[in-house]
Amino acid sequence: MDALGISYANFAVQLVAFVLFMYLFYRYALGPILSMLDNRQATIRESLEEAERVRREMAAAEARNEELLVEARREAQQILANARTQSDQNIARSREQAQVQFDEILVQARQVVQAEVTQARLELRQEIADLAVDAASKIVRANLDREAQSRLIEEALAEAGHSNPSLN
Repeated sequence: MDALGISYANFAVQLVAFVLFMYLFYRYALGPILSMLDNRQATIRESLEEAERVRREMAAAEARNEELLVEARREAQQILANARTQSDQNIARSREQAQVQFDEILVQARQVVQAEVTQARLELRQEIADLAVDAASKIVRANLDREAQSRLIEEALAEAGHSNPSLN
């Protein structure tokens, strides 16, 4: 190698210096850089994995929220249907109660009217009897006794009752 201008001593020193430089370079410069790059790569990988996990959780949460929303809508529809049914039942019950009250009032009114008609007939009959007695007593006052007058009045009323059925 002497022919090329290379001395073994210089070559050995340069080789030792180069190996020492490579060792020091790797140890203090390249090693920390590679370690930092490895750490950065691990951090990025962990961040990507975390992002994927969060994305999956968000998708699951969105699916749960959608299910809850569907369930809430279904429950709201059920509540509305129940309210409508309850309202219809209340209306029907109120109508039935009103009809029953109407029927009761109608029956009572008919009873009152019937009682008043009966009372009016009795009063009319009594007035007719009194008038008949007065008339008969005036006509035959001296000829008939009280018993014969009552019998004649009853006969007259019976005849009046047969000839005028509205008095019954």
